[in-house]
Amino acid sequence: MERTDGPCGTILRGIDLADDLTGDVISLILTLFHHSGVLVIPGQNRLTPQRQMELTEWFGRPYNRDSEGGLDDIPTVDGTRVQNVSGGSELAPHSDVQDYAIPPDVTVLHGLEVPPVEAGGCTLFANLFQAYDELDDAMKARVERMRWKPASTLATAYGVGMPQAIEYVAKHGMGALESDVTHPVVRTHPVSGRKALWVSTFTVRLVGIDDPVENKRLIAFLKGHVTQDHLWYTHKWAQHDVIMWDNRCVNHWRQNWDHKYRRIMHRSQAGGSRPF
Repeated sequence: MERTDGPCGTILRGIDLADDLTGDVISLILTLFHHSGVLVIPGQNRLTPQRQMELTEWFGRPYNRDSEGGLDDIPTVDGTRVQNVSGGSELAPHSDVQDYAIPPDVTVLHGLEVPPVEAGGCTLFANLFQAYDELDDAMKARVERMRWKPASTLATAYGVGMPQAIEYVAKHGMGALESDVTHPVVRTHPVSGRKALWVSTFTVRLVGIDDPVENKRLIAFLKGHVTQDHLWYTHKWAQHDVIMWDNRCVNHWRQNWDHKYRRIMHRSQAGGSRPF
């Protein structure tokens, strides 16, 4: 067990997630996750989609965005709720599914096939606890009870290049750009009790600031604050790395890569709690 070379995350070696692990080992994994934000477990070449779903359920019930043929339908692997994620390009810093009122607590990603490091495709993780801690007292007081609106599901899906959304926009236009939900700017972690500055690329409007210029100015400041270089851990993928990250206190950022190389991941999510 060791710390990553960044401001968040723990690397856990010597564990095969395909094994029938003891309660003590599973408890260790959960504890490290809740206090590290990011947990990296390399060398998981025996991990099947079914087993990945089982270990994801250590964190809570499976998280499912199925919407009966709508924009959120995501294909699964082997009948499980593990999603096969391939292709794509850069995804700007965000926390998963912020367009929903109840986002997933944990995302688990298994790197089945990854580009060589020099070809790109790294995933970066930002420590939002540290981002909050580094605000001055006046800004902490200002945003403590503030809420924000995320981009709508359609706008989010279009922004990440989801084919259903691109087709919909081509036929019908963009439609609403904001989601109907709101989230706290400062999110409290239910296990550690620490506060995170929980804004991201998906933040489009702050609630309660009527002046649009001031609204945009404060959003720009907060987004700039959580994307400072020193807040990020850069993960350079190796085949069969498994990463578990805590969407309640970490933003992630997928970098682009040379698309002559394939990048195939299995993704699963669990939990789901209303941010507070």
